[in-house]
Amino acid sequence: MEPVDGDGSPLRTGRVGRALSLMAVSILAIGIASVAYVRPQLAAGPGKETPSPPVLASYQVSTLDFVDASTGWVVADLPTHDFAVLHTVNAGRSWTRQLGGPGGDIGEYARFFDTLDGVLVLLGPQAVMFQTRDGGRAWSRANLPEGGGNVVSADFVDPRHGWLLVQVQTDQHSMPTETLYRTSDGGRTWDDLGDPVIKTDWAFRVVFADRMRGWLYSRSGAANAYASDNGGASWRRVSLPALHGNWPVAPTGATTAEQFFVAARPTFGSGVVAVVVAIAPPQGRSADGSVLISYPPLTVRRFDGGGAIIYRFRTLVDAIPSGASSLAYSAQSGQASAAADADQVELSSADGGASWHSISTPSSGGAIGYAGVSDWWWIGEGTWSKTSDAGVTWTPARNLGVVAPIPGSLQILEADHAWFAGMAGSRPLLETTDDGGYEWRMVLLPPISTPKRLLAAD
Repeated sequence: MEPVDGDGSPLRTGRVGRALSLMAVSILAIGIASVAYVRPQLAAGPGKETPSPPVLASYQVSTLDFVDASTGWVVADLPTHDFAVLHTVNAGRSWTRQLGGPGGDIGEYARFFDTLDGVLVLLGPQAVMFQTRDGGRAWSRANLPEGGGNVVSADFVDPRHGWLLVQVQTDQHSMPTETLYRTSDGGRTWDDLGDPVIKTDWAFRVVFADRMRGWLYSRSGAANAYASDNGGASWRRVSLPALHGNWPVAPTGATTAEQFFVAARPTFGSGVVAVVVAIAPPQGRSADGSVLISYPPLTVRRFDGGGAIIYRFRTLVDAIPSGASSLAYSAQSGQASAAADADQVELSSADGGASWHSISTPSSGGAIGYAGVSDWWWIGEGTWSKTSDAGVTWTPARNLGVVAPIPGSLQILEADHAWFAGMAGSRPLLETTDDGGYEWRMVLLPPISTPKRLLAAD
């Protein structure tokens, strides 16, 4: 692996529910916020300085990961298609930029295990893995050529044990094939575990609870989840029950069969949550059908006799949407779009998938975090609710003075401390609590300087 100093050159790759007085404080904080950059600007000659690069105040949070109440990292997706890693050791009161450069074609995966060890993977056809053993002061870099295709998913449970899901498409008319790779030595070597799904199915993402237990996001011809109990060496299909009637079936004469997008992920302990999106021609209207055209985000093109409509799904199990995902969707032109949150079924299991029950959230949108197998939090725009039965029932929503959370960003560290990401207009920020969610503190993220070299390339 090639050592990369964290101080080195960049690497290639609303509403606010606050009182007006708090907004004034926030605006002041925006004015004085700054990043401690890892390399100062060098003088261009006697009496001359290199012009300061432009500073970007608007960007998206790709990953939020705190290891304790004070120490955490944020991976930012910039409008220039670059990424930047920000680090705090004082609960967001100041930030240091540790790493940056062109982002992954389909986003970034990042996981930090303690105050010293972390991993970041740039996903896509030229996948790269960065690792740190000293809290981000220095990073090692390794290309990930395994399989010769797109690295569409990465997951690590500790600094040594991780998985890569790689898709290879031989031509534009064939279905992609997947191969799962596993490392037990921090990425120095990778074992080929083969295709985790049957030939007619399609895997999108792998998520492990520990070294043995893992789940997949997949597309199937039935409502089946995929689970592994031996570290990904083999996978079994788990049939998900239709708790509210039958799963949809394509009508007679339809040109496409029914398909199911199933996203299953561990929550806490033996807990699992699954989202099922049925993709089938609409009954009684047309036999033109529906087609899953991309993930992430889950995007379905539906033909209903009046033209194509693009549906972009936001699901309960989504991680924070990456900038690359949003750009891929917005590139669709000449077609209408619609939210499709209501067209999904949400299920939960407290026993590793042996039994399932139907769940819901207090309202659409928002973010869910897991404090235990059955104890979850839900935060929407200015509201908060809890469940003690894994989503079956929820406490009455309580008003909070917080911004709307970005889906997938709510991280509960323990009973008192939690974090999530949001936006104040075009400015990214975090919210944090240290009293179990009753009071929250807004943490403004700093502007990020864009490297001059990358701007010149644009």
